[in-house]
Amino acid sequence: MKRIKLGLASALTAAAISNLNANVENVEFLADKVTREGDVLHAQGNVLAYSQNYFITAKEAKYDQKNEIVELFEDVRLIRGKDEAVRANYARLNLKTDEVFLDSSFSMNQTEEVWIQSDESCSTNKEYSTKGSIVSSCNVQDPDWHISYTSGWLNKESKWMHVFNPVFHVGNYPVFYMPYFAFPADDTRRSGLLFPTLGYGKKEGFIYKQPIYIAEYDEWDLQLDPQVRSERGAGISTTFRFVDSPYSNGKIKWGYFADKKSFQEKEELKNQKHRGWEIEYERDKLAGYLAKGDFTEGLLVDFKYPNDVEYFELTNNTNSGYGKSSIVQSRANYYISTKEHYFGAYAKYYVDLAKIGTEYENKTTVQELPALQYHSYLDTFLTNNFTYSLDTKFHNYTRNVGATARQYEINAPIGVNFMLPGNWANISLTENFYATHVDYGSNLESHNGKYRDKKNDDYFRNYHLISLTSDLAKNYDWFYHTINFKFDYLKPGGNKGNLTNKLISESYHKVDSDGQILDSLVQEDNFLTELDSKYTTENFNAGLTQYFYTSEGDKLIRHSISQEYDMDAKKFGNLDNRINLYLGDFTVYNYAIYSNKYKEFTKVQTGATANMGIVSTGITHSYEKKFTSQNVYTRTSYITGKASLQLPYQYKLYGSFGYDKEYKYWKSWTVGLTHNRKCWNFNLYFKRDVEPKNKANGLEGRRTEAVYLTIGFYPIGGVNSHITTLSQDTSEQ
Repeated sequence: MKRIKLGLASALTAAAISNLNANVENVEFLADKVTREGDVLHAQGNVLAYSQNYFITAKEAKYDQKNEIVELFEDVRLIRGKDEAVRANYARLNLKTDEVFLDSSFSMNQTEEVWIQSDESCSTNKEYSTKGSIVSSCNVQDPDWHISYTSGWLNKESKWMHVFNPVFHVGNYPVFYMPYFAFPADDTRRSGLLFPTLGYGKKEGFIYKQPIYIAEYDEWDLQLDPQVRSERGAGISTTFRFVDSPYSNGKIKWGYFADKKSFQEKEELKNQKHRGWEIEYERDKLAGYLAKGDFTEGLLVDFKYPNDVEYFELTNNTNSGYGKSSIVQSRANYYISTKEHYFGAYAKYYVDLAKIGTEYENKTTVQELPALQYHSYLDTFLTNNFTYSLDTKFHNYTRNVGATARQYEINAPIGVNFMLPGNWANISLTENFYATHVDYGSNLESHNGKYRDKKNDDYFRNYHLISLTSDLAKNYDWFYHTINFKFDYLKPGGNKGNLTNKLISESYHKVDSDGQILDSLVQEDNFLTELDSKYTTENFNAGLTQYFYTSEGDKLIRHSISQEYDMDAKKFGNLDNRINLYLGDFTVYNYAIYSNKYKEFTKVQTGATANMGIVSTGITHSYEKKFTSQNVYTRTSYITGKASLQLPYQYKLYGSFGYDKEYKYWKSWTVGLTHNRKCWNFNLYFKRDVEPKNKANGLEGRRTEAVYLTIGFYPIGGVNSHITTLSQDTSEQ
C-alpha cells in the first residue's frame, strides 16, 4: 500500500484532516485547504505529501483516488528514496507504475553527483528520460562546463547517460558537438572506451592511443592500449589487474611496438621491435592460512623483462626512469616474522639491456637466485643484562656463462650491558662472530689453460666492541635541549682465511663436462666484495645527536656528527656531519662527509625548503666524489629545485629543474599551470628531459622537449595530449 503526504501546513483544520483520513487509505494530505470532487481530492496552500518512497511539497495538488494519480502544481519539490531530489513547475505521479512526469524540472542525484535541468522529463525506477536538457556536475548557478542536448536518458541501474545532439560548453561558450554521446554518471567501474591520449612528435608524427577498458567482474579488470605513431609505427600494451583474495592484489602487463624500418635506420635504434613483460604481486597472508599465530608475513613480486629501454617509454608514455643505466632489476621477496624470529627468501634477476643482441645475450649477467636469511632478534638470557642475536644468510650467485658461487654467512653477536652508577650512561660489551664459506662453480678454466687453484674459500673473524651511550636533557627559559652521546671502541679478534679476489678482470672460457672449450672469452665480474675494513682494524668512533625545541615543543635544530679513528693506521676516517634548521615555514639542511684520507669533502648535500601556504619551494645541491685510487675518481654535482604558487580560483603555477653542474647542462626542467575543482581539472605544462635510447652502438641519452595537456571532467573522463617540439641526442648539446 502506498501512502503520500503533501506539504507541511501552516494552518491545518481538524475537519480537513478528519475528512482525508476517513476516505483515503494509501494517501494523506496536509494542506491549508482540502476539498473533494468525486474521486478527486484537491489540496491547496502549503501542500505536503509523503510515502515510503516520496517526500513532496507544492503549492497545489490533486489526487485521483481511482486511477492513483497525483498532480502537483507550482514550486514542486520531490525527494524519492535517499538520493534523488527534483524541483519542477509541474509534476504528475502514477502510483501504480511509479512513473513521474515533470515539466521545467531540475534533478540531482547525490550518488551520481550530476544534475540535469530539462524542459520535459519522465522518471521511473529504471530510467530517467529528458528533452531539451542540460547536464553537469559543477556549480548549479554558473557551471564551469555543461552539456546541452535535445534528448537523452539515464539508466539508473547501469548509471550510464545517453544523450543525442550534445553540445559541450565551457562556461557559456560551445566548443564541441557530436550527434550522440554516452558517459558514466558516477565513478563505478565499467567496461567501455576510456578517453584517448593525443599527441604530436617532431620525429614520431601524430600520436593516438585509445584505451579499451573491460571490467565485467569486481575481482579483475583488463585494459588494452593500442596506439599509432604515424611516422614511427604501431603497437599495443595490455594491463591485467586482479584481486585474488582480501590480502593480495596483482598486475600483469605486456607490450609490443614495431617501428617502421625507415624510422629505425634514421634513428639508429638497436631494435625495430620493442616488447616486454611486467608482473607485480603483493600478498600479506600465506602461512596465515595454515596456522594462526602472532606473526606477520609478506610476499612481493616485481618482475620486468624488456628487450630494450624503449619498451618502457612506448608503453607508459613517460620517462622510464632508467636514465643511462642498462640494468633492469626484477625481484621477489617473502618474509615471515614473529617477535623473536625472522625468515626471508629473496631473489634478484637482472637484465642488462646493453647485452641483448650480443653473442651471449644476458647469459653473462650475475643473478642472485635465491638468497635466504634467518635472523633471531636481539634477546636476553640468564638476566636482562645479557643479550644475543643470530643472523644467517645464503647467496646463490648464478649465470649461464661465467663464474658462479654459493656463499654461506653467519653473524652472531653476544653481549652484556648495564647502567653506570647514577644512571647517567649505559655501557655494553659485545663479542661479534662472523664466518663465511664460498663454493665456486667448476665449469670454468682460466684463459691460460689452468684451472682455478681453489674451489672454495672459508673465512672467520671476530671482533670486540665496547659502546658507551648517554642521553641527557635540560629545560631552559625559552628552549629545551636533548643530547645523545655514543662512543664505540672496536678491536679485531682472531681471523682465519681470505676470500679469493682473483676473479677481478680475468677472462674465462666456458667448458663442458669433458673440459672442451665451448665459447670464446668472457670477461668476469667480481660479485663477492671484500669485508668492510672497519671490522678488521682497531678503531674508535665517537658521535652525538642533539635536538633543540622551543618552549611550545616545536623543533628548532637537529644536529648529528660522528668521527672514526683507525688506531692501526693512526689515521682519522670519514667525518660525518648533518644539521637541520627548522625556522617556522623554512627548513635548511646540510649533510657532509669529509675524507681525512683525501683531505677534502667527498659528499655534500645542501638544501632548503619553504612552505608558506600559497608559496612552496625547495632547492637541493648534491655533490659526490668517488675515488677508485689516489688520483682516479668520478665526480657528480647536481642541482634540483621546485616551486609552486597557489593562485586564486584553485589555480596553481609550478615548476622544477635539474641541472648537472659538473657537465654544465640542464638535465630536466618543467613549468606548468594546474587547476583543480570538484567537477573538472586541467594540467598544462612544458617539460624538457633526457630519455634513454637503445641505439646500435649502445645506450645513449636523447633530449626531448614537449608540451603536455591533461583535462578531466568529472565524472565523464578526461583527455591527455602532448606535442613533442624537439628531440635530439644529448651529444649535440
